[in-house]
Amino acid sequence: MSEEMLENGLLYGLRMPSSYKSLEEESVKTIMEGLKAHPNALKLFQLLQADEETNTLLNLANYIAVRKLGYNDHGPIHARIVTANGVKLLRIIMDSQEVPLDSMTGLGMSEDDAFVIVVASCFLHDIGNAVHREDHEVFSVILAEGILGRLLPMLYPDVGKRTAIRTQILHSLYAHDVGENALTIESAIAVIADGCDITKGRGRLAFDMGKHDIHSISALSIESVDIHKGKTKLIEIHVTMSNSAGIYQVQETLGNKVTKTPLKDDIEIVADLIPSKAPPELRIMDKIVFSDGKYRNY
Repeated sequence: MSEEMLENGLLYGLRMPSSYKSLEEESVKTIMEGLKAHPNALKLFQLLQADEETNTLLNLANYIAVRKLGYNDHGPIHARIVTANGVKLLRIIMDSQEVPLDSMTGLGMSEDDAFVIVVASCFLHDIGNAVHREDHEVFSVILAEGILGRLLPMLYPDVGKRTAIRTQILHSLYAHDVGENALTIESAIAVIADGCDITKGRGRLAFDMGKHDIHSISALSIESVDIHKGKTKLIEIHVTMSNSAGIYQVQETLGNKVTKTPLKDDIEIVADLIPSKAPPELRIMDKIVFSDGKYRNY
C-alpha cells in the first residue's frame, strides 16, 4: 500500500474535496482542544491516529464503501469528523448535567472514561466496512476487539476497569448504524455524531464516480452542520442547505438516527436554505438521462 494511498485514504486516485479536508483539520483541532482536561481520552485519540492497523482498516473501509458500492466517505476523514462531533455532543451533555451518562451514573466511571468511550466509539465505528457493508457494525465489533486489546492496557492497567470500558465501546459500535439498538447515552452520542457528517464534501466522491441519485444529490446540498447548546432543547443541530434536496439527508440520515436513540427528546434539528431569500437555489445538475441501464448527468 503506497504512502499516497494511505494519505489519500481512498486507494484509487480520487482526491478528497478541499472543503472536506478543511473540515478534517478543524475536527482534529476540536478534538485536541476538547480533550485537554481528559488525559486518557486524549492519549487514546493520539494512539488511534497513529495506529497502523486502525488506519489501514479505515482506508480499506473506503475501498469497499466508496469504490465498490459508490457510498459516501467512510474512511479516515469521516472518522475524525464524527469523533469531533461526539466530543461536542458529550461536552454539552456534561456541562448541562441534565442527562445522566451511563458510564458515570450507572457504572461509576469518571468524565475521562466517558470521553474515552465516545472517542473510541466514534473513531472505530466504520472499520467493519473493510470486510463488507452488510453487517458492518458486527465486523466493527470484531475488528475493534483486537485494537482495543492492544491500546487500552496502555491507559487502564486494571483488568476489570479495562473490560468495562471495552464492552461499553463495543456496545456503541454494534448499535451505531441506525441507533435502535443504542441502550446507553454514550452509544446514542456515537449514533448522532455519525449522522451529523452529511456535508457536501463527504458526498462529492460518490457523485464524481457517477452516482447521481437522491443520496449524492442531497449530500451535495448540505453546506454545513453546527452542533451547539440549544434554546428550546438541550442540543440544537443546525443544518445549512444550498438546495432543498438536502432535506433528504436531514430527514433520512440525521433525523432517522436521532429519533431512534435515547437522546431523541433532547435534540432539535433546524435546517434552512442559504441565502434564505435568494430567488434560485444552487443548481447541482442540469439534466439527467437514463440509458443503457444507467443514469447519466449532463
